[in-house]
Amino acid sequence: MTLSSPARSLRFARWAAFGILAWGSCLGAAGLQAIRTTGRIRLDGGMREPDWKRAPAATGFRTSWPDFGQEAATPTEVKVLYDEDYLYVGAHMGLPRGVRPVRRVHRRDQESTSDWFGVYIDSARDRRTAFGFLVNAAGVQRDALYAGDSMTGDSSWDAVWESQVKSGPGGWTAILKIPLSVLRLRGGDGVWGINFSRTDSGAIRESSYWDLPPRGENAFASRFPDLTGIKGVTPRLRREWIPFFTFTDKFHTAKAYDDRRRKGNAGVDAHLGLTPASQLDLTVRPDFAQVEVDQAVLNLSTVETVFPEKRPFFLEGMEIFQFPGVRLFYSRRIGRSLASPSLDTGQTLLDGPPTAEIAAAAKYTAKLDTGLTLGSLAAGVENARGVVGTEDGGRLNRSIAPYATYGVVRAIQTLDHRGSTLGGFASMVREADPAGRSARVGAMDAVLKSSDRSSQVDLSTAWSQAGTRGSEVDGFWGYGRFFKRWNSGWRFEVNGDNASRNFNPNDLGYQARADEQRGYIGVARHWDQRFLCLRNWEWGADFALARDQEGKVFQRTASAWASTDFTNFWSVWGNAHVALPVDDDRELRTYSDPVKKYLHRGSIPGVGLGFDTPGNRPWYVRITASRSFWPEGPTSDAGWYQSIKLGPAMEIQSDTSVTRNEGELRYLETQGTTPVVGLRRMTQFNETLRLAYAMTPRLSLQVLGQWLMANWDFRNLQSYVDDATLAPGAASATTSFSDRVWNQNVIVRWEFNPGSTAFFVYTHGVATDALINDRGSLSPRADVAVLSRLPSDDAFQVKVSWMFR
Repeated sequence: MTLSSPARSLRFARWAAFGILAWGSCLGAAGLQAIRTTGRIRLDGGMREPDWKRAPAATGFRTSWPDFGQEAATPTEVKVLYDEDYLYVGAHMGLPRGVRPVRRVHRRDQESTSDWFGVYIDSARDRRTAFGFLVNAAGVQRDALYAGDSMTGDSSWDAVWESQVKSGPGGWTAILKIPLSVLRLRGGDGVWGINFSRTDSGAIRESSYWDLPPRGENAFASRFPDLTGIKGVTPRLRREWIPFFTFTDKFHTAKAYDDRRRKGNAGVDAHLGLTPASQLDLTVRPDFAQVEVDQAVLNLSTVETVFPEKRPFFLEGMEIFQFPGVRLFYSRRIGRSLASPSLDTGQTLLDGPPTAEIAAAAKYTAKLDTGLTLGSLAAGVENARGVVGTEDGGRLNRSIAPYATYGVVRAIQTLDHRGSTLGGFASMVREADPAGRSARVGAMDAVLKSSDRSSQVDLSTAWSQAGTRGSEVDGFWGYGRFFKRWNSGWRFEVNGDNASRNFNPNDLGYQARADEQRGYIGVARHWDQRFLCLRNWEWGADFALARDQEGKVFQRTASAWASTDFTNFWSVWGNAHVALPVDDDRELRTYSDPVKKYLHRGSIPGVGLGFDTPGNRPWYVRITASRSFWPEGPTSDAGWYQSIKLGPAMEIQSDTSVTRNEGELRYLETQGTTPVVGLRRMTQFNETLRLAYAMTPRLSLQVLGQWLMANWDFRNLQSYVDDATLAPGAASATTSFSDRVWNQNVIVRWEFNPGSTAFFVYTHGVATDALINDRGSLSPRADVAVLSRLPSDDAFQVKVSWMFR
């Protein structure tokens, strides 16, 4: 068929428009000029001062979801002002007539299905780090730190800033007042990077950015448009002193000894700007009590459970210490929980601290004009002592953990405008006891990005020396990763690492295991186009292979997955996977022996499926289910998460999971030097319930509860003979086990001044491993009866902190 000239012209025009759109997306926004204020800026949400009228506006937002790269359905206009001490960001989010913004009131720094506006600032122009400040239509603030040129932020970072919002018939307005001292501004004239985002959660549902990174780029801060016009500022150095007082009344105890007591503590935290580009953080007699307790986890594996950091001193500036490929700095090691000491026959522990107490800590961070980022941290942890009762009724003072010193240093040099970097890392741990541990780690890393930011190469290497004093052993580790994106939606990754058997950064870091040579390859494709009722559909496949330094393969897995959104905002996903035959070098718990023992496993295929409902509905549900087919019986997992919004200020979240093992071949015990395994049958139920009510964003109530119950038993016991042989007929005195936890937490948070807060907390905890049944099944009625009769740990806590600036 021959097209007529008008038809050919129309087709050419369509392709030209598409090309211009793609070219414009790659170029990004042109930039924005900030205007110096000539008068006082009021935080009333009105933007009525003449300075706002003089400032140029950022417009033309493009959607990141649900239809990537399209022009936003609603207009957004953002302007930036500044004075000697503050940056002012004013934004108007337009809405169609009759449509009101979604306003949800809740505690600061929590996400919600609200209407949000955000600004992201790369004030150091290092093209890898950005400060994020977000506010929703109800005035709730969130802030986060975006490190490593990633679009995923660390919401644990906190800053003190102000904002005000105002709703009207044509949309809503937000004004953010950000202290320049928070941005670590160098002063004088300079060019920053800046970006903006908007989220709509009502009748119109979409997320958009002023500068949206194309699908084919691994970038965020490195491609921020320029913010110009900031001249002649000499910001105040940050000077924040935060004295605090805590009081704890523990009035019930579940321990074997009586630790009921009333205890007070006082200390001070400080954030001191040394220069516009560097800062010193200090803490003396710090309060590291966690307001919200860690969630209980039943861990029957050989891998340590990782808990999130919640302590303020270890949150700000910690992005500097991140290292690609391995977690060389895991701050929960400092002031860690203490295990009960080894006791002689007839001795009992009468008293002892639950954690190692930190005497003082200091942290220095700096970002220099040369592109060099520096960070160092030092902490001293006091000697922990306990009281031990002897068989004849005497009492002994015992050392539970010696005084320990921790130190870590990190340096990162930015190499180019694309975000490529070269870095170094060093850490040390030293216990004061002559027979204590000593550990050192040294490492180097590089992140290299292509000129179009579509490809990224990560390279890392590390050395460790750890052990008891005088008996330290050396270990080595290396890592490489290549990642590539295409504008068509394809992405590809290949990575590998090699860890010697004695590599051990775990005195101050976290490494799941050493003694491995691991490789991974994965490919995925995403489609932005709609197909019937589907959109944002994608699929992927990957393969992983790992072996120890002896050449024995302990992991060989392949998987494929697919997911899609629907035009009604429902989503569904599924996967299929298989673990191919391997020789497991950790299950028999001999990985520290001179000669390891291996447990051979056959193929274990599996499938998974899940879906969720639209997140802006009053009732949101996400359901997942998976099943793995072990040779002697399947393992099934099911999860049901739901969020029930009872109003703009109240929400109930319920997270329920059930696991059922029918016949997993697992380790039971070691008899002499012979490991014994059996078919484990286990049922586990875990329910976490959260109720949140906010009177205002500064005054909120949270009630948290967790009920965990698990029963498991072993059958068909077998003794290890060699790596290929298990002998049946083994016996053990104990083959059935139970574990029960019931925790409750009530938290009232009141921010009575910016940066000054008061917490009122009640905690209740019950735990037992008393056997409920020997069938490996659930017994809810018996659980409730047992838990209601057991002694509990109950405490009331108050923490008050004041910020002086």
